[in-house]
Amino acid sequence: MADEQDRNYVRIAEAALDTLFDKYASATPAEKWHLKPAITKAAEVLLDARLALFKEGTLISAADLQQLTDLKAEIDAAADTQATILLAIKLAALLGAFA
Repeated sequence: MADEQDRNYVRIAEAALDTLFDKYASATPAEKWHLKPAITKAAEVLLDARLALFKEGTLISAADLQQLTDLKAEIDAAADTQATILLAIKLAALLGAFA
């Protein structure tokens, strides 16, 4: 089974996805139309990352964890729809490398 660092990575990714969902919930209908595909993709890849926790050994490095933590901060601070879309895509890409 994965180690604590890997589980922490998934926890941070879940928190980032929760923030994306909150931004989606408060968006206008037009913004939701743009946000939904990127957030959906991030949610799908997060599921694969969660399943990767069953693998043996450490799957990510401290640098990976820091990169995700920085991305979470960017998602928290995203002020517009376009930035949120790009950050959701970036989250999916980071998680895809983990899974």
